[in-house]
Amino acid sequence: MKKILLFIVALLPLAAHAGKITMSNPDEQELKGGKKLCSYENRIYLFTLVTRSQSCPFSKTFDTNDNEK
Repeated sequence: MKKILLFIVALLPLAAHAGKITMSNPDEQELKGGKKLCSYENRIYLFTLVTRSQSCPFSKTFDTNDNEK
């Protein structure tokens, strides 16, 4: 039992790296056809989103595995 508990505790840091992140305050660029390119970026992550709406969502949740950096 003690070995199983130790094994689980050792794997916890690996699980912390996978998941989702919510980012806000994107940079917006106008594209052809009235679309917008929304770029959400910090030191670690870069995510882009193309939307047809007039403005980018202020905050958006992304899967960390989809990072473009």
